[in-house]
Amino acid sequence: MVSRVITDNVVLEGDPLTRPDKPRHPLPQGREGPGLVILRKRESSKRGSSTSWQSKKWLLYVFCALCVAVAPKLRADEFSQTAHYAVRMFSVGTLTLDTRTGDIFIEGWDEPRLEVEAEKVVRANSAAKAEPFYDNVRIELEGQDKAVRLRTVYPPRKLWRPFRDESKLSVNLRIKMPFEANLKVHCVDGDVRIMGITGHEVLLVNYGDVEIDVPDVYHLRSLAAHAWVGYVQTDLHSTGDQDSAGLHPRLSFWNSMGSQDISVKVRMGGVWVYSY
Repeated sequence: MVSRVITDNVVLEGDPLTRPDKPRHPLPQGREGPGLVILRKRESSKRGSSTSWQSKKWLLYVFCALCVAVAPKLRADEFSQTAHYAVRMFSVGTLTLDTRTGDIFIEGWDEPRLEVEAEKVVRANSAAKAEPFYDNVRIELEGQDKAVRLRTVYPPRKLWRPFRDESKLSVNLRIKMPFEANLKVHCVDGDVRIMGITGHEVLLVNYGDVEIDVPDVYHLRSLAAHAWVGYVQTDLHSTGDQDSAGLHPRLSFWNSMGSQDISVKVRMGGVWVYSY
């Protein structure tokens, strides 16, 4: 009688006592003949658990390495360098401000002059490491009398690392200008606060909060404030909701007897308009 035994998907034919040692006619994977018994080697469950543990240890090592690399940045302190600028400016003039990162505070006063206090703030582990970053941004003040332009100039962005080191450096501006002069502001990332300005105001902020203190409500002719995502609030009597939040909140105000126009647009943040 000829017996057929299958071991590890290989068929052994012949008399068990006389069959050759070499297997013949390998059985294709997935096929079982009638009356055949398939004997398969069972994988050890310990091997899978060992591999899983090795993967977990590898992930743990990577996590620890990241923590060590990021920890010094999380402990960074702030260092600052302050500079002052001044230029003659008339009450009928216009200040155009263009800045990227940092807070802005603008105050009106009864002087025919514009004064700027620019504070460069660097986040670094030491004062020595912060020193090279001060030269990465310039403060440019151009014009005088009826047209003045103030802007912060950063190095050109590189395609492969467009935002490198930008989070480490910001410029805070504190400005005094004639209270009757006009104001145009564009700020990418920062909070803006304005007090005591009776001239026209056009404000565009990408990310940040805007706070406007209106010195004379009866002098205000129109107010239009809009945020893409955020909130708008006011204590003025407006035609829309005085407090709203969410997507596209807005408020408006109109007084035919006034002469000042204020327009505010914020992409992500808030607008707060009030009068003292």
